[in-house]
Amino acid sequence: VSMKVLVPLNSKDHVASYIASGAGEFYIGFYDSSWEKRFGDYHDLNRMSGYRKNANAYTFEEMCHLLVRMKEKTIPTFVTFNSSCYSDEQLDTIKEYFVRLKELGADGVIVSCAELVMLAVEIGIPAVISTIAGVYNHDIAKFYAELGAKRIILPRDLSVSEIRSIVERLPKMEFEVFMMRNGCVFSDSYCLGLHRSEKCSVCGAISTAKEEVVTVGGHSAEEEKVLKNDCQLRCEFHNQACGQCAIYDFVSMGISAAKIVGRSDDWVNICDDIEAVARNIKIAKGCKSRKEYLSKMERKQENSLCHDSFSCYYPEIRFDS
Repeated sequence: VSMKVLVPLNSKDHVASYIASGAGEFYIGFYDSSWEKRFGDYHDLNRMSGYRKNANAYTFEEMCHLLVRMKEKTIPTFVTFNSSCYSDEQLDTIKEYFVRLKELGADGVIVSCAELVMLAVEIGIPAVISTIAGVYNHDIAKFYAELGAKRIILPRDLSVSEIRSIVERLPKMEFEVFMMRNGCVFSDSYCLGLHRSEKCSVCGAISTAKEEVVTVGGHSAEEEKVLKNDCQLRCEFHNQACGQCAIYDFVSMGISAAKIVGRSDDWVNICDDIEAVARNIKIAKGCKSRKEYLSKMERKQENSLCHDSFSCYYPEIRFDS
């Protein structure tokens, strides 16, 4: 199975550009004013609901029309239902969404909990396990496999060796890994905050907080180091996270999809990432070892951030090389 580049479908106007760049799969979220009216402003439909239309650009009906268009192009498209939790009443509403998506032939739903997996199986639509579910080991992966999941998105903070230990023990399961953009220093599954402008998440509060550095004795060099480290972890890593050094390993494992994050990001930058990942997947397929791949791969960002591994999803590959 060839590893595909999975891309956020955040703009119907740029679908052709994404596909031309090498996108092989898409994921999409939606917003629904009736959901907000019924359940309130802080009961998210998916993990990115707090970003409003910046992340979920379409209503449910608009998204359904877009899914039909993607079906005609035979490009797999998955719909996100990966909020941290849902009430029983909300699950009943989500069932109505699932039924409609099943009728349209959606390729799957990205879900965050066992209840939604069972609901998807009941309706007959493929279930993809979100990183929110926290599949950190084989036992958790096996649990979702036995529930009937089609694919598992592995957490962004797993190492390549940890990913291999899970993948090799479940050869029939599809797996997806993080590859580009939007790195986070926190685990999705253990984050209880919401992605909202009101600083309802730890990462959001940190990224928007005023910079305050206190030094003893007026050591400007130490202050400079602190500010640089803060900028790297708070800004560059989040915006420029990259896992391309690990592509050879993932291709050899049979990973199904490499995920480019960024439902609210600029389409030009996403296209650049798609092209870079697609090229390196092709290079990896022609290599016989990780060493050979690392010597031939095209590096998107050959800068100090890359050399220091501050932008790495999988820094152990970078250090080892």
